[in-house]
Amino acid sequence: MEQTATFISTLNYYLAFSTLLGAIVLVIWIVFLFKSIFDKKTFPFASLLSAYVLPLGFLITTVGMLMSLYYSEFLKVIPCDLCWFQRVFMYPQVFLFAYAWYKKDRNILPYSLALSLVGFAIGMYHHLLQIGYDMYKPCSTSPFAVDCAKPTFIEFGFVTFPFMAVVLFGALILLVVTVSRFAKKQ
Repeated sequence: MEQTATFISTLNYYLAFSTLLGAIVLVIWIVFLFKSIFDKKTFPFASLLSAYVLPLGFLITTVGMLMSLYYSEFLKVIPCDLCWFQRVFMYPQVFLFAYAWYKKDRNILPYSLALSLVGFAIGMYHHLLQIGYDMYKPCSTSPFAVDCAKPTFIEFGFVTFPFMAVVLFGALILLVVTVSRFAKKQ
């Protein structure tokens, strides 16, 4: 049992660290994106992102899905209601990107953007709820339900499971927006 707790703690740390790095990359990406839009120049990596948008989307969503399933099914970390709602907007994208990659069809990008925006909003609300903002808590009141406001873990003072979802959905949003905005100029 102690070995499992140590493994989960180590896994939490490395996932939180990679999420933190991902968040830093997203902030830098946003700065370059706005700079490119306002300077009316091309985004530095637009052609690379455009060429690999479908495999990147598939990779991002698959890793998110597999990690969430690993935690809930193998490590027995029970997800709360808001976690389930975030999964509802992440899991279908795995299949959307897989099929689109197979067919080489980018027409799924607007659908991914719509799903990611809703997932991002739910994840952001959930993250704010978990780090202590006093808001309406729409969680189940049944005695065996997991409380959405109680984080499973917090690393670095703010990285939680919902924050990981925020970074994942943020990456998908930026990927789709960057490719949609700058791919035609290449």
